[in-house]
Amino acid sequence: MPVMDSADLPWGGVAKIFFSHIVKEMKNLEFGEWWLCNTTSDLEPGAVTISPRFLPIGPLMESDTNKSSFWEEDTTCLTWLDQQQPQSVVYVSFGSLATLEPNQFKELALGLDLLKRPFLWVVRPSSDKNKVNNAYPDEFHGGKGKIVKWAPQKKILNHPAIACFISHCGWNSTLESLCSGIPFLCWPFFSDQFFNRSYICDVWKVGLRLEKDENGVIVKGEIRKKVDQVLEDGDIKARSLKLKELLVVDNSVKGGQSSKNLEKFINWAK
Repeated sequence: MPVMDSADLPWGGVAKIFFSHIVKEMKNLEFGEWWLCNTTSDLEPGAVTISPRFLPIGPLMESDTNKSSFWEEDTTCLTWLDQQQPQSVVYVSFGSLATLEPNQFKELALGLDLLKRPFLWVVRPSSDKNKVNNAYPDEFHGGKGKIVKWAPQKKILNHPAIACFISHCGWNSTLESLCSGIPFLCWPFFSDQFFNRSYICDVWKVGLRLEKDENGVIVKGEIRKKVDQVLEDGDIKARSLKLKELLVVDNSVKGGQSSKNLEKFINWAK
């Protein structure tokens, strides 16, 4: 596997509770003849060769009829995207679990204002009634953007208006963006998200890190700088499109490697 910062290991920081879980899963590996993995040999060649029991059959993409969220999708954002210029919109979403502290939420809002370009921002309803983590600062205008509570992410990432994705780097979101050819700005929170960021930025090189300041905050100026930087980098976009073709054509279609692996498992099961 590629060299990574030890601080990015999935059981670091607040996620230490995951360590015992991961150890247990590794022990459980002994009891299965196959482990079906939502990845591909192209994405993680070193990882999938660790054990002959790993069988990559990804990328597995959730169908539109199989809703996995408790929140209703706001499809008005698709109509709004139809009105934007191609590759002009910055999409921001941190998945179904991550939350921002009030000061960080403020910096993100002001950073999006600084972009002077359209943005689509998913601000999930807070699950904590006593904590207001989505109080917009008074100086926030948001005139160029659209804010929704939840969104049909696959359709958004495949929309021609999307330019880049500010993401928490969860594995599902990572695969969906890779399969859409959309460059990343990485904002991980916990668990495997830091690990995934290492792949995105250092191995596949289809995105950039958003760096925190000395107070542990990603400030508005950093957000604007990195958005401009990733959108001006033609090499990142080219690699994103190349990886998309590799994943969608070489793995997902019938006759691709992942399809062959799945067929191999089915024949074994029969």
